[in-house]
Amino acid sequence: MSNEMNRRDALRFAGLAAGAFLVGGSAGNASGAEAGVGGVWKYAVVDPQKVADTAYENYKVGRCMYTTFYGIVYNVGLELEKTDPIAAAPILQFPFYMMKYGTGGANDWGTLCGSLNGAMAAISLFVADSNKRKALCDEIANYYEQTMFPIYKPANDDFGPMPQTISGSLLCHVSSGKWSSLAMKRTDSPERTERCTRMSADVARKTAELLNLNIGTPAALEAAPVVTFKRQEPSATCYDCHGKGKKNSDVIAKMSCNECHDQAVDHHEAK
Repeated sequence: MSNEMNRRDALRFAGLAAGAFLVGGSAGNASGAEAGVGGVWKYAVVDPQKVADTAYENYKVGRCMYTTFYGIVYNVGLELEKTDPIAAAPILQFPFYMMKYGTGGANDWGTLCGSLNGAMAAISLFVADSNKRKALCDEIANYYEQTMFPIYKPANDDFGPMPQTISGSLLCHVSSGKWSSLAMKRTDSPERTERCTRMSADVARKTAELLNLNIGTPAALEAAPVVTFKRQEPSATCYDCHGKGKKNSDVIAKMSCNECHDQAVDHHEAK
């Protein structure tokens, strides 16, 4: 009898927890139609520095995508636990290990940087409004592409001053390769690992700041997204012709063009 009751209690709690993240998460974040079957998860304002520290400390567990996502989402769960334990339960029980696939630009293929992949996943977990979600993902991508990394400095720094680079790209291959070249370190060196550990913390912190600002209060939920993303030149001019729906419409991208492409002649004017 006791075992049967335990199973019933467990199922009842699971149902309450699921309902909390479906209903509680959707309130104010999206209409029922947009939230869909899964809905969005309830958000709680977090300390961006604590998020960065958590990401830094857990990098070795699953590397870039895992630790960025974990740093954000786990801290949201901890904050929710103080006021809404039922809503916090599914967040704290999230199978974070699934984010390990994103390491090294997706299973070490050098594509989308895992820290950025994890950041966008976290944004999508809490922001159901499609326009705001896209705007915030654009913002964190632009931040990654244009910022001099790494910024984060751990309390116990065994590496000392670390070289910084602007990747100019969202690709792990370009980002880590450019840093390794400048620092004159192998990509399998402890220094390069430390660089990516710190950068993951930087991206997690920035994402937390964006979420706090854009969905941290009921007023923020209803407001237009607070972002500054704007394509840099000459890429903005490139997309005027090559972008989706434009004259040539042969490119799907928002990244900086001149990181990978050279323009020998001003063909824009020539045409």
